[in-house]
Amino acid sequence: MKARVDFHIHSCLSPCATLEMSPRTIVARAKVAKLDCIALTDHGCAENLPAFHDACIEANMPCLYGLEATSSEEVHTLCLFDQLEPALEWGRIIYDSIQNFPNDPDRFGLQPIVTVDGDVTGFAEKLLFAATDISFFDLVPMALEAGALCIPSHIDREYLGAVSQLGFLPDLPYDAVEVVSKIPPNAKKWAIIQSSDAHQPDHIGRRFTRIETEHFTVPALRDAFKRHRKP
Repeated sequence: MKARVDFHIHSCLSPCATLEMSPRTIVARAKVAKLDCIALTDHGCAENLPAFHDACIEANMPCLYGLEATSSEEVHTLCLFDQLEPALEWGRIIYDSIQNFPNDPDRFGLQPIVTVDGDVTGFAEKLLFAATDISFFDLVPMALEAGALCIPSHIDREYLGAVSQLGFLPDLPYDAVEVVSKIPPNAKKWAIIQSSDAHQPDHIGRRFTRIETEHFTVPALRDAFKRHRKP
Protein backbone atom coordinates (compact mmCIF):
# COMPACT_ATOMS: atom_id res chain seq x y z
CA MET A 1 0.00 0.00 0.00
CA LYS A 2 1.25 3.46 -0.89
CA ALA A 3 0.42 5.32 2.32
CA ARG A 4 0.25 9.05 3.05
CA VAL A 5 1.78 9.62 6.50
CA ASP A 6 2.23 12.81 8.52
CA PHE A 7 4.93 11.98 11.07
CA HIS A 8 5.04 15.35 12.88
CA ILE A 9 1.96 16.96 14.49
CA HIS A 10 1.67 18.98 17.72
CA SER A 11 -1.34 19.08 20.01
CA CYS A 12 -2.45 21.88 22.34
CA LEU A 13 0.08 20.53 24.87
CA SER A 14 2.91 22.11 22.88
CA PRO A 15 3.08 25.79 23.89
CA CYS A 16 3.61 26.83 20.27
CA ALA A 17 0.41 25.11 19.10
CA THR A 18 -3.06 26.62 19.15
CA LEU A 19 -5.55 25.49 21.76
CA GLU A 20 -7.71 24.23 18.87
CA MET A 21 -5.31 21.31 18.45
CA SER A 22 -7.27 18.81 20.50
CA PRO A 23 -6.80 15.11 19.73
CA ARG A 24 -10.23 14.80 18.09
CA THR A 25 -9.62 17.89 15.95
CA ILE A 26 -6.25 16.53 14.84
CA VAL A 27 -7.79 13.23 13.79
CA ALA A 28 -10.72 14.89 12.04
CA ARG A 29 -8.42 17.17 10.04
CA ALA A 30 -6.19 14.21 9.17
CA LYS A 31 -9.25 12.47 7.72
CA VAL A 32 -10.07 15.56 5.65
CA ALA A 33 -6.47 15.60 4.40
CA LYS A 34 -6.84 11.93 3.38
CA LEU A 35 -3.91 10.81 5.48
CA ASP A 36 -3.49 7.10 6.16
CA CYS A 37 -1.51 7.43 9.38
CA ILE A 38 -0.53 10.27 11.72
CA ALA A 39 1.87 10.76 14.63
CA LEU A 40 1.46 13.04 17.63
CA THR A 41 4.81 14.59 18.53
CA ASP A 42 4.49 17.23 21.21
CA HIS A 43 7.57 18.98 22.51
CA GLY A 44 9.16 17.14 25.40
CA CYS A 45 6.03 15.56 26.85
CA ALA A 46 3.79 12.59 25.99
CA GLU A 47 0.84 13.24 28.30
CA ASN A 48 -1.67 13.92 25.49
CA LEU A 49 -0.95 10.56 23.88
CA PRO A 50 -3.68 8.66 25.79
CA ALA A 51 -6.36 11.06 24.53
CA PHE A 52 -4.85 10.89 21.04
CA HIS A 53 -4.96 7.10 21.25
CA ASP A 54 -8.67 7.20 22.12
CA ALA A 55 -9.44 9.66 19.32
CA CYS A 56 -7.64 7.50 16.77
CA ILE A 57 -9.46 4.37 17.95
CA GLU A 58 -12.81 6.16 17.66
CA ALA A 59 -12.07 7.25 14.09
CA ASN A 60 -10.26 4.06 13.00
CA MET A 61 -7.17 6.14 12.21
CA PRO A 62 -3.82 4.33 12.30
CA CYS A 63 -1.33 6.26 14.39
CA LEU A 64 2.11 6.45 15.92
CA TYR A 65 2.83 7.68 19.43
CA GLY A 66 5.73 10.02 19.87
CA LEU A 67 7.26 13.27 20.92
CA GLU A 68 9.80 15.77 19.66
CA ALA A 69 12.80 15.70 21.98
CA THR A 70 15.23 18.61 22.29
CA SER A 71 18.83 17.62 22.95
CA SER A 72 21.21 19.65 25.10
CA GLU A 73 22.51 21.22 21.87
CA GLU A 74 18.89 22.19 20.99
CA VAL A 75 18.59 19.68 18.17
CA HIS A 76 14.98 18.54 17.64
CA THR A 77 14.40 14.83 17.05
CA LEU A 78 11.20 12.87 16.42
CA CYS A 79 10.90 9.68 18.49
CA LEU A 80 8.02 7.47 17.31
CA PHE A 81 6.53 4.29 18.78
CA ASP A 82 3.81 1.94 17.58
CA GLN A 83 2.55 1.22 21.11
CA LEU A 84 1.26 3.66 23.71
CA GLU A 85 2.97 2.42 26.88
CA PRO A 86 6.58 2.53 25.62
CA ALA A 87 5.91 6.02 24.27
CA LEU A 88 4.62 7.16 27.66
CA GLU A 89 7.67 5.71 29.39
CA TRP A 90 9.99 7.45 26.93
CA GLY A 91 7.99 10.64 27.47
CA ARG A 92 8.64 10.46 31.20
CA ILE A 93 12.37 10.03 30.60
CA ILE A 94 12.48 13.05 28.29
CA TYR A 95 10.30 15.27 30.49
CA ASP A 96 12.39 14.44 33.56
CA SER A 97 15.50 15.41 31.57
CA ILE A 98 14.18 18.85 30.59
CA GLN A 99 15.81 21.78 32.36
CA ASN A 100 13.75 22.85 35.35
CA PHE A 101 12.50 26.09 33.83
CA PRO A 102 8.84 26.74 34.74
CA ASN A 103 6.47 27.64 31.93
CA ASP A 104 5.17 31.21 31.83
CA PRO A 105 1.78 30.89 30.07
CA ASP A 106 1.60 34.64 29.41
CA ARG A 107 4.89 34.54 27.50
CA PHE A 108 4.93 31.09 25.95
CA GLY A 109 1.36 29.77 25.97
CA LEU A 110 -0.60 27.20 27.91
CA GLN A 111 0.48 23.54 28.00
CA PRO A 112 -2.79 21.70 28.74
CA ILE A 113 -3.12 17.97 29.25
CA VAL A 114 -6.56 16.95 27.94
CA THR A 115 -8.95 14.04 27.70
CA VAL A 116 -10.36 12.80 24.42
CA ASP A 117 -13.40 15.01 25.12
CA GLY A 118 -11.14 18.05 25.42
CA ASP A 119 -11.45 18.44 29.18
CA VAL A 120 -8.32 19.87 30.78
CA THR A 121 -6.93 17.59 33.50
CA GLY A 122 -3.74 19.51 34.22
CA PHE A 123 -0.82 21.39 32.73
CA ALA A 124 2.80 20.51 32.02
CA GLU A 125 4.71 22.66 34.50
CA LYS A 126 8.13 22.77 32.85
CA LEU A 127 8.56 24.85 29.71
CA LEU A 128 8.41 22.20 27.00
CA PHE A 129 10.54 24.33 24.65
CA ALA A 130 13.48 23.89 27.01
CA ALA A 131 16.35 21.57 26.17
CA THR A 132 17.00 18.30 27.94
CA ASP A 133 20.35 17.54 29.54
CA ILE A 134 20.87 14.69 27.01
CA SER A 135 23.34 15.21 24.18
CA PHE A 136 22.08 14.52 20.67
CA PHE A 137 24.86 11.92 20.38
CA ASP A 138 23.32 10.05 23.33
CA LEU A 139 19.68 10.79 22.55
CA VAL A 140 19.68 8.92 19.23
CA PRO A 141 20.96 5.57 20.59
CA MET A 142 18.76 5.94 23.68
CA ALA A 143 15.65 6.38 21.53
CA LEU A 144 16.56 3.43 19.35
CA GLU A 145 17.23 1.27 22.40
CA ALA A 146 13.81 2.25 23.78
CA GLY A 147 12.23 0.89 20.58
CA ALA A 148 11.51 4.15 18.78
CA LEU A 149 11.92 5.23 15.22
CA CYS A 150 14.45 8.07 15.42
CA ILE A 151 14.18 10.93 12.92
CA PRO A 152 16.07 14.24 13.27
CA SER A 153 13.57 17.04 12.66
CA HIS A 154 13.68 19.70 9.91
CA ILE A 155 17.40 19.32 9.33
CA ASP A 156 17.41 22.00 6.62
CA ARG A 157 16.05 24.79 8.83
CA GLU A 158 18.26 27.59 10.09
CA TYR A 159 17.37 26.80 13.69
CA LEU A 160 16.73 23.79 15.93
CA GLY A 161 17.92 21.21 13.38
CA ALA A 162 21.03 19.06 13.49
CA VAL A 163 22.89 20.97 10.77
CA SER A 164 22.17 24.44 12.18
CA GLN A 165 22.91 23.50 15.78
CA LEU A 166 25.92 21.23 15.27
CA GLY A 167 27.28 22.53 11.98
CA PHE A 168 26.92 19.11 10.34
CA LEU A 169 24.70 16.03 10.30
CA PRO A 170 26.45 13.33 12.37
CA ASP A 171 26.71 9.84 10.93
CA LEU A 172 24.34 8.09 13.36
CA PRO A 173 21.85 5.25 12.77
CA TYR A 174 18.74 7.35 12.17
CA ASP A 175 15.76 5.65 10.58
CA ALA A 176 15.17 8.70 8.39
CA VAL A 177 15.72 12.46 8.39
CA GLU A 178 13.03 15.12 8.00
CA VAL A 179 13.42 18.04 5.60
CA VAL A 180 11.15 20.98 4.93
CA SER A 181 12.29 21.88 1.42
CA LYS A 182 16.00 21.34 0.68
CA ILE A 183 17.96 18.13 1.19
CA PRO A 184 21.46 18.78 2.55
CA PRO A 185 24.07 16.93 0.44
CA ASN A 186 25.27 14.67 3.26
CA ALA A 187 21.71 13.60 4.16
CA LYS A 188 21.16 11.53 1.05
CA LYS A 189 22.30 8.27 2.64
CA TRP A 190 19.16 8.23 4.81
CA ALA A 191 15.51 8.03 3.88
CA ILE A 192 14.02 11.51 3.50
CA ILE A 193 10.61 12.31 4.92
CA GLN A 194 8.45 15.41 4.91
CA SER A 195 5.85 16.21 7.55
CA SER A 196 3.52 19.07 8.34
CA ASP A 197 4.99 20.06 11.72
CA ALA A 198 1.43 21.26 12.24
CA HIS A 199 0.69 23.63 15.11
CA GLN A 200 -2.80 24.56 13.92
CA PRO A 201 -5.57 22.47 12.35
CA ASP A 202 -5.33 23.72 8.76
CA HIS A 203 -1.62 22.83 8.61
CA ILE A 204 -2.20 19.10 9.14
CA GLY A 205 -1.20 17.28 5.98
CA ARG A 206 0.28 20.36 4.30
CA ARG A 207 3.38 18.20 3.90
CA PHE A 208 3.42 14.42 4.19
CA THR A 209 5.40 11.38 3.12
CA ARG A 210 4.28 8.79 0.61
CA ILE A 211 5.68 5.46 1.71
CA GLU A 212 5.09 1.86 0.69
CA THR A 213 4.00 -0.20 3.70
CA GLU A 214 1.28 -2.63 4.70
CA HIS A 215 1.59 -1.95 8.43
CA PHE A 216 2.27 1.10 10.60
CA THR A 217 4.59 -0.64 13.04
CA VAL A 218 8.14 0.29 13.90
CA PRO A 219 9.66 -2.77 12.12
CA ALA A 220 7.50 -2.32 9.00
CA LEU A 221 8.22 1.41 8.77
CA ARG A 222 11.92 0.84 9.38
CA ASP A 223 11.97 -1.58 6.45
CA ALA A 224 9.98 0.89 4.35
CA PHE A 225 12.47 3.66 5.16
CA LYS A 226 15.29 1.43 3.99
CA ARG A 227 13.51 0.96 0.67
CA HIS A 228 12.75 4.71 0.60
CA ARG A 229 16.40 5.70 0.51
CA LYS A 230 17.66 7.39 -2.61
CA PRO A 231 20.14 5.31 -4.63
